[in-house]
Amino acid sequence: MPRPISRRSLLMGMSSVSALAMLSGCSSGPRATDRTQQLVWSTYSVGTGTYNDLAAVANTLTGRTGRQIRLMTSDTGIGRLAPLINGTAQYSRAGDEYYYAFEGNDEFTSENWGPQPVRLVWTPPGNYGVLVRKDSGIEKVEDLKGKKYPRLVASTSMNRKLEGILNYGGLTGSDVELVDISYGGQIEGLKTGQIDALYQNVVGANIEELASQYPVHWLDLGGNDESKYETWEELAPMVRPGQFSNGAGQADGESAVNMQYTIPLTTLAERPNDEVTRLVTALDENFEYYKDATPDAKSFGFERILLEPLVVPFHDAMVEFLKEKNRWTPGLQRRNDALLERERLMMDEWPGFWEENGKNDNVRSMWVDWKRDNLPTLPPINDVPEQSENGGAA
Repeated sequence: MPRPISRRSLLMGMSSVSALAMLSGCSSGPRATDRTQQLVWSTYSVGTGTYNDLAAVANTLTGRTGRQIRLMTSDTGIGRLAPLINGTAQYSRAGDEYYYAFEGNDEFTSENWGPQPVRLVWTPPGNYGVLVRKDSGIEKVEDLKGKKYPRLVASTSMNRKLEGILNYGGLTGSDVELVDISYGGQIEGLKTGQIDALYQNVVGANIEELASQYPVHWLDLGGNDESKYETWEELAPMVRPGQFSNGAGQADGESAVNMQYTIPLTTLAERPNDEVTRLVTALDENFEYYKDATPDAKSFGFERILLEPLVVPFHDAMVEFLKEKNRWTPGLQRRNDALLERERLMMDEWPGFWEENGKNDNVRSMWVDWKRDNLPTLPPINDVPEQSENGGAA
């Protein structure tokens, strides 16, 4: 039996983007001979739930397969994805920057970026939303009016979600006092009153520590009024409403609805199929060894990974893996093929588009407009296989 992974070992790591932390194996199980290359995975900063989950997974795979895995951290979207694009990292568990890089949107609408051939590898679900202190008097989204609301530095994707949450309550950014703050600085900001609400994963060492010091409350985004979500498709197409329980600060039996989406493990299209196949096989076969290492590690179970909303194509090797596991459908294939064609059309257009429009102050919106006017609508998926809540490996 493998030894349990301690919180201390999970939190050992880097204090800056450039630092790399070796995750040594802790398993007494059999070791494979997959030592041909040391892999680097980029992700969120130390102490976040996303980092803790990935550290547990990487630690287990290092111990069980012999493949050394290092984590590189950053508190910004560009900082997490740039290492993947420039070859410093081979995989990235990033936020929605994976989607914006694929589309060439926002910060990626630039001479040095443009649309990138990003591919999904593993797509664990997660729940994210707005947390407030109970003594703030904020009970629902509408109560945020006039309050100090985070505007996260260098995190366009999360700011769009924060906007979508305001829209759910009939509010916009003009109804709140926007406070510029880093993602990692939010917890201290909530403690000191710099902000009245924060946006984060519902689990993680930092958020759990906050909940142990102050009574907190997650704002609920549920209900049957579809009009409350009408801006989400534009602002955050990778998001759907999702129910959660056992979040930081929640009592036993308490649940709420917030934003559910994947913080996926991604790579580039050029990553070798055999390497990706070994990786996804190892993630599945070794699930039992890391599923209880963190509060959210169970989300990495194969039967729980998200297959929709599908806004970036899966890597070819993962498609084959999903087929073998009977979780791939004609609808998913049509959508994946349509995304590959979308990528081709964007990349064909990009050099000429940038040469003609790159110096325009409105180039970002012009690129979005061109895609809306010239690219085919992506087909819906009507046959997504059922998602398990247990996540056990097959």
